Amino acid sequence: MDVLIVGAGPAGATVASGLAQAGLKVTILEKSQLPRFKPCSGGIPAKTRALVDLPDDVFDANVEDTINRVRFTYKHRDPVVVDSEDPLVYMVRRDRFDHALVTEAARKGARILDGVEVVGVDPQGPRARVRTTKGEFAARIVIGADGVHSAVARSIGKANHEKLGFALQAEVPMSQSSLDPWRGTVGGDFGRLPHGIGWVFPKSDHLSVGLLSFTKRRGWKREELFTFLRGHNLDFDLKRTRIYGHFLPRWHGQKNFQSGNCLLLGDAAGIVNPMTGAGIEPAMRSAHIATDVIKDAFWHGDNRLDRYTDRVLKEVCREFLDVRAMARVFFSFTRTCYQLGIKNPQFSRIAAKLLTGQMDYTEVWRAMAKAGLRRD
Repeated sequence: MDVLIVGAGPAGATVASGLAQAGLKVTILEKSQLPRFKPCSGGIPAKTRALVDLPDDVFDANVEDTINRVRFTYKHRDPVVVDSEDPLVYMVRRDRFDHALVTEAARKGARILDGVEVVGVDPQGPRARVRTTKGEFAARIVIGADGVHSAVARSIGKANHEKLGFALQAEVPMSQSSLDPWRGTVGGDFGRLPHGIGWVFPKSDHLSVGLLSFTKRRGWKREELFTFLRGHNLDFDLKRTRIYGHFLPRWHGQKNFQSGNCLLLGDAAGIVNPMTGAGIEPAMRSAHIATDVIKDAFWHGDNRLDRYTDRVLKEVCREFLDVRAMARVFFSFTRTCYQLGIKNPQFSRIAAKLLTGQMDYTEVWRAMAKAGLRRD
């Protein structure tokens, strides 16, 4: 085959669609049976819609809620509300959303093999060899889109296990009347965890509620999540509430996402937002870059694969430098930054422009510095 993709998440399915549509022979290997559950809050910023390779009717059918309001709090108090006439975030369930992307990739010609776990990759030679629980595969190019514990990244010496954050999340079934106050609204809470955030995201029949810290790995207990739930006055049934924890990578300045004929995308490359832990958007951006670079390599030679890292650094990670700087300042002085930054009258307008794609993080950083902590 031409390209073997490990992992059937948004990054893997997106690059598979693009390459299959270009006429390349593409196979996706996924260790779980599809559709599979994926621990994730499932928020897609509105600006990311252009990256999602789905027809409008299919995309709309997978949206659980369209968000026009973000409600920020500091330890459940002192709320700041960002309202927008335009959508800010789309809420999805990752099992359904990812499966829709994989189905689209298959429709364009990609072969999908689920229940196949990769145990190692040998990138040496003109064709990389991939060892799996169902035998060995060979491909001209191998793409690792297999998440934070990527077998591909581990095989080529680019695993980032020492740079992990941890999230504890609950899926909380709710009655429709209890869900009504959250329709079209997401919540973000600060100050409860060191270098961390809490969130409340609505779905069609439940709330996704969680805590994330980039420095407190497995450092809190379920009771702390329950306290967070009660702080939002959520009436939850513990027996029906599904709770799970998961690791996520920390972007700490990685500068290489490729080795020979192997490329890393999304979480496998450690490419997540250093402030929020959001990974869907950078994963899909890396997938579109990989699609362009691989198509070019097939027409002009594999030596052009090294352009992948250069483009990811320029088009994704350059902005992350500013995000990381913002995160360091904000989480070092959370209360002060909340009072002077988020409560600044300029913040709501700036945050809405960020989520809708009218501003990037670099422009936000400059705009907030200029607002200066100035108040109207």
